[in-house]
Amino acid sequence: MYFATDIANFLACGHISTLERNQSEGKLTKVIYSDPGAELLRKLGLDHEQKYLGELKSRGLTVTEISTDTLWSVAAEATREAMAEGVDVIYQATFLQEPWGGRADFLRRVETPSALGNWSYEAVETKLAKSTKARALIQLCLYSELVAAIQGTEPERMLVVLGRGAQPEEFCVQRYLAYFRKIKREFLAALEAKPATYPEPVELCGVCDWFPHCDEQWHADDHLSLVAGITRNQRKALVEREVRSVAKLAVFELPPTPKIERIAPAPLSRIREQARVQIAGREQRKPIYELLDPQETRTKIPRRRKEAISEDKEAATPEAGTESLRGLAALPVPSSGDVFLDFEGDPFAFEQGLEYLIGTVTINEDGSPIYDSIWSFDPGTEKQSFVEFIKHVNERRERYPQMHVYHYSPYEPTAIKHLAGRHGVCADEVDEWLRAGLFVDLYRVVRQGLRASVESYSIKKMEPFYGFTRTVPLRDATSSLQAFETVLALGDHPAEAQEILRTIADYNRDDCVSTWRLREWLETLR
Repeated sequence: MYFATDIANFLACGHISTLERNQSEGKLTKVIYSDPGAELLRKLGLDHEQKYLGELKSRGLTVTEISTDTLWSVAAEATREAMAEGVDVIYQATFLQEPWGGRADFLRRVETPSALGNWSYEAVETKLAKSTKARALIQLCLYSELVAAIQGTEPERMLVVLGRGAQPEEFCVQRYLAYFRKIKREFLAALEAKPATYPEPVELCGVCDWFPHCDEQWHADDHLSLVAGITRNQRKALVEREVRSVAKLAVFELPPTPKIERIAPAPLSRIREQARVQIAGREQRKPIYELLDPQETRTKIPRRRKEAISEDKEAATPEAGTESLRGLAALPVPSSGDVFLDFEGDPFAFEQGLEYLIGTVTINEDGSPIYDSIWSFDPGTEKQSFVEFIKHVNERRERYPQMHVYHYSPYEPTAIKHLAGRHGVCADEVDEWLRAGLFVDLYRVVRQGLRASVESYSIKKMEPFYGFTRTVPLRDATSSLQAFETVLALGDHPAEAQEILRTIADYNRDDCVSTWRLREWLETLR
């Protein structure tokens, strides 16, 4: 029996069907990891369903609940009987029409005649999200087809009930059904043909249970996707020239003859050199790096520490041409007042998003890191937290005029600009910070200053170079972040999720401390 999830997965990744088929034939075993965060998400999703169920009952509607603890065929027959009776709402409506099955969160009665009588039903799904995703529409299209097979009339609408008490979103079934039937036919044809597929990296990989299996295959095959920064189009162009592995790319002759039309010389050289360093690190069994040619920075060398004016006594004056500094040359002279910053945010909370944690690390006189966190659970406290952060940094600048704010990737300065615009506060201060060159993006420094034997330049991948060990496993941190965003989506009070908050704070502290340790390592390289 196939479900809507199977079609959605097939649309996102053509290789999943092959993996699922191999599993059903006993050729593969899916490794299931214990994921407390995922369990919490499921619980919160059920809570969302129950809240909507309670709301329907409070309206005085008659609700028939279909048991999920019985045989699928029994539940499907109970659903048919409830539809024939014409009840207002059917909860956990179950369908069985070979080879398809499904279980809709709700069916609601509408006064449109059908084979059932003067009424018919439309499918309703509850989703913890800010907006309706394609997967939800695929589910609803299948349920609408299965409903039509019972009542003899195609439903006019299908509905999604999002989080935070939003009104159900209505979608016209006819607008989506033709495309749904197309991908359903392609799904069935692929099952029949059993095509040879390969696990090309896609967005779904980040949440797919099969990811460990595919990742193992990529490493076994030395797949080109392991080259840091390579694009899918570049991989396709290289495969056409029989360059199918990292090792082959590492020794690919430049310039190529004939020329590769779809890859310009500069990016081709970049990915070839990246592959070469990764292979060297693999052969030496240790992380290695190369400093890029100083001529590539195209800038003057910044003044050294001994030439610096005491930051405690003199006002900071941005150097002319600072904005053109590249690589290690973009590192300012370290200051006792430097701040290492990391934000945690949810782009879907409260319609406009929420930066719910501002974490900073400063360095004590004894050289130990001091971590501070400012939490926000709603837009009002977000504004207060932002003003508090701006005030804290400005007070620190008065004491340490040469200080800078370090971060990894452009997210933090972008978020700060958005917060100033969103709340209409501190715009002048933020503008002055930007003009003064207060922010230092260490991701930019790393990418322009060195080439490392890593499969990606995330800060987590760079940590072996400076010996940083995290206190929170990344899997636990990711689960907690996802669970917290779900709490926000439900509208529950986040302060009650104490265990999740502690894990997120520890993860945020790791990011801030890692940013500091990275800066220290880069300074030794400079």
